[in-house]
Amino acid sequence: MSMNLTARLVCILFATAAFPALVFAWWLGLGGGYAAAAAVLLSAFLGARAILQGMGAPLNRMSGAVKAFKAADYRLESPLVKEGWPETAGLISALNRLMLELGAYRSFHLNQVVEERAKAQALIETISDAVLLVDDRGRLIHSNKLALSILRVEAETQDIVFPDSAGEAVFRPVLRDILASQDNFVKAEVSVPCGGAEQECPIYRDFRVMSNQFLLAAFRRPGRVIVIRDVTMEKEIESARETFFQMITHDMRAPLTSIQGYAELMEKCVPRSDRTEKYLSAIVNSSKRLNGMIEDILNTIKLERGGMALVLVNVDAASLCARVYEAYEPLAARRNMIFSVTLPEGVMPLSADARLLERVISNLVGNSLKFTPPGGSVKLSCLREGADAVFSVADNGPGIPKEKQTEIFEKFSQLEEHRYMGFGLGLAMCRMAVDLHGGRIWVDSQEGRGSTFSFSVPGGWKHG
Repeated sequence: MSMNLTARLVCILFATAAFPALVFAWWLGLGGGYAAAAAVLLSAFLGARAILQGMGAPLNRMSGAVKAFKAADYRLESPLVKEGWPETAGLISALNRLMLELGAYRSFHLNQVVEERAKAQALIETISDAVLLVDDRGRLIHSNKLALSILRVEAETQDIVFPDSAGEAVFRPVLRDILASQDNFVKAEVSVPCGGAEQECPIYRDFRVMSNQFLLAAFRRPGRVIVIRDVTMEKEIESARETFFQMITHDMRAPLTSIQGYAELMEKCVPRSDRTEKYLSAIVNSSKRLNGMIEDILNTIKLERGGMALVLVNVDAASLCARVYEAYEPLAARRNMIFSVTLPEGVMPLSADARLLERVISNLVGNSLKFTPPGGSVKLSCLREGADAVFSVADNGPGIPKEKQTEIFEKFSQLEEHRYMGFGLGLAMCRMAVDLHGGRIWVDSQEGRGSTFSFSVPGGWKHG
């Protein structure tokens, strides 16, 4: 049975005081004063006890108060009563103050944590996307109700670990790949049957899953924020738009071809005059531009669906640039613009779809001529860079804002300040056509100083 603090201190102090007392008692004992020796020992014991009664009891109460304070989740139920000597009373007062301050500090920070968590929860609940925060082992840290609903996770589940906790099995492989990925950003798409997976033609909902990695500072481990966005409506609108464009372009192509053909015939047959030449030239150029737009739409749809097969032929890159230059030089002259071309010496061999690459170059030149003010300059060039052929179109037009430069190669992307006729498909078609050739396309631009659009494709002839 263990002794309390007071008893232990009594023993220690008595033992400390008893040694000199025993020596003194032994000396007295030699002189025959046994009664005096006993009196000395008794007085030493009683003195130690009296001293410790003023210290031990308060120390015991302080020790018990600290244990009760911890057991009560750092809440001080009742302060200790100050008693005993001034030194112990001061110690009790300091301990009371320390426990009160520690309790207030803990309460304040707990309230802050609860408040911030409530704010975060309110924020993610207002987001129209499903949001998950998980650690690197897939254990759920935070989520909104929409995420649990889409993934079909039981709300009362205590320990949620992905991908196994996802009741919607279609998401499990995607979540597994995301958690296993070392990439900072991961993106995937999922089609989920809506209650009709067993049917021959179930209705599907399309979701885009995006994930970014972050550091869980408290655990010193990586975590992931996963956003699941319902893009069903977006896909349906895009599909309807493509269908509409395809129908319109097919219906427009035949009459436009007739208009262009008859206008070119009239240019040869109708008696010449400044007025007729101006009008017929406008008809021919407008019909060519519309035909080019139609071709961009059809090419974009085919390229995106993977329905366009390249017709590879051995072609000279310089000849592609020369043909585009000849086609656009009259337009540049009418706009009082300097249009120049720089070609490599000799033959620059390519194995490519000549018609498609010529269309890419034409789009880039046409854009530069369209956006550069009259009196400006446009330069078309073709150079060798290692084994690649690099085509560039540079102008001194208004330039492109830096934040827009990553968007302009997307479908239906147009700069708001440039209000010209078009669907915003030309550069998207260029990107897909260059990608299909195994090349890349990019832009260097500064606002107010012009833009340079470039693309590269592998060079060399392929003999089959």
